[in-house]
Order: sequence, then C-alpha cells, then structure tokens
Amino acid sequence: MILGQRAFAPSRRSILLTVAGVALFVSLGIWQLQRADYKAGIEREFEQRLAEDYRPLDSATNFDDIQYRKLKLKGRYDLEHQFLLDNQVHDGRAGYHVLTPFRIADSDYVLLVDRGWAPWGERRTPLPPIEPPARADFAAGIAFVPGEPALKLGDTPRGGDWPRLITYLDLAELRQTSSADFLPFILWMAPEFPGAYLRDWDPIWLPPEKSRAYALQWFSFAAISLVLFVVLNLRKIE
Repeated sequence: MILGQRAFAPSRRSILLTVAGVALFVSLGIWQLQRADYKAGIEREFEQRLAEDYRPLDSATNFDDIQYRKLKLKGRYDLEHQFLLDNQVHDGRAGYHVLTPFRIADSDYVLLVDRGWAPWGERRTPLPPIEPPARADFAAGIAFVPGEPALKLGDTPRGGDWPRLITYLDLAELRQTSSADFLPFILWMAPEFPGAYLRDWDPIWLPPEKSRAYALQWFSFAAISLVLFVVLNLRKIE
C-alpha cells in the first residue's frame, strides 16, 4: 500500500501482535465498563434501601432479599464473645472492625453486628479493650451479606481467649469457633446511632467512575497500538 512518499508494508508478525494487543486492550476496557455498571447498580440499590424505614426481623423476613435492608432488633449483645476483624483500612490508616454477636429476643437467631472501625495503636498486643455499645438491648443497622473472602490470610482461631483476632470474615467458619449459629448476613451498625467506633459504610471499594477511568485507559492503549502499528510500518520509498 502506497501512502504519499511511503509504503505501508507491515510484517505478518507485527499484524498478529497488533491484533492480539488491540483485542486484549479493548476486552479489558469493556470489562471495566461492565464493572462500572455493576457498581452503579449496587450504589442505586444501596441508596434506595437507605431511604426506607427500619423494619423488625421476624419469621416473615425474606433472607434472600435482605441485602442492604434497614433492620431494628431487640435482644442483647454477647459481650463475652467478640471478634476483631483485622486488615481494615480507612483513609490510608490500618485498623480493625469490632464484631459483636447479638442474640435476638424471642428467637434462636444470633446476628453478628459490625459496630465499626477503629485504628490500631503502636502495638497490636495485647488486643485493645472493646468499648461497650451505647445500648445493650437494642441494635439497628444495615443488613450486609458478605461474599467469599478473596484472600484468606491465616486461619480462623478455634480456641483461646476473647476477643479473638480474625483476618477475614467467613460466617461458616465462625460458626465452628463459637456456640452461636450466626445468621447468613451481618448487620452494619447504623451510623446515626451512638457508638464508639467509626461507621462509614460503603458496599463497594472503588466508585464506578474509577472503573470508567480504567476503561478509558485501556481503550487509549488500543488506539495507541494502532497508531504505532501504522507509523512503525511505513517505509520511505527510495
């Protein structure tokens, strides 16, 4: 192919490499756009359910539709068997979440309540003292169904003193370390209720805008690959 004073004569190898690279970059960009749509859907559902009123947890509650529902419960906290969830970062600071079992009144249900985040001090041993809840007979918050841990660092302790430090949240494993039969979701303690720990709940780690920015980067790489393919394969006609 002749373009002005230059001939466009790409080798077979450069064609194959360019096609593979462009296909990879475009597929990654599309995947990031899909991730952005998925996160935006979660945000919409979260905001919609935050606008609802608090509801009690009873036998009519549909556990399959519990995600992000606002619940209010009567019962009592089990302050003798609490967990500290390690590796929790807020504003760049390392910390932990305080997880306290809550035995729901007039039922056999035990719900694990995430009472919020606190920063680690200079040392992690001994474990920091846990502040009591503002009300020992009442809990309110947002239902959250945790997914499978992406990375399990260490093992869930099966014995020892309380509170227990855990490195990931797996309700099935916690049931084996405690006599409590935890419900298949946890409760993010309501941020508007008094409490000693920071509660800034967000169901997604990165906003959809971040994924869209990543998608733009991948599409830019695809465009740059095409430009380089053309430029590097133009030969001046002698």
